[in-house]
Amino acid sequence: MSVAETRPLSEASRIARFMGLRRWAEISDLGLVETVETGLPLSTAERIIRRIDPDGLYLHVHDIIPKATYYRRKEQGKPLTRDQSEKILALSRVFDEILRQYHGDTKTAVMFLVRPHPMLGGRSPLDVARESTAGADLVLKLLARAEAGVAA
Repeated sequence: MSVAETRPLSEASRIARFMGLRRWAEISDLGLVETVETGLPLSTAERIIRRIDPDGLYLHVHDIIPKATYYRRKEQGKPLTRDQSEKILALSRVFDEILRQYHGDTKTAVMFLVRPHPMLGGRSPLDVARESTAGADLVLKLLARAEAGVAA
């Protein structure tokens, strides 16, 4: 048994694993920050979409990265920018938490993501979370309230 299998994962390791990053078991909070600062691989965006919506019925990578930007970076073989990487990190935290709360039920998790929510002014959690890290934080707070049994 490896060390990673015998102790709970840190949030950084859990999120790095969710995003499909290499060496996720050893990554520290600072290591994750540095990875985001240098730019996540473009494939990270594709991976997190597949994790939350494996059949691709409701979400597409262009929901989080504009189509032209995505293809330009892919053609150039460049990683995501720092801002795009921060957005992917924020969405990964939201997606990971939703899947945790829905016990891995991707269909129910996606339905929560795309359905308008009254506590978000009628916007969907996905729309709010993908706009900014502050939006992602708001969705995480909403999820925490729901888990605590507070009206959400």
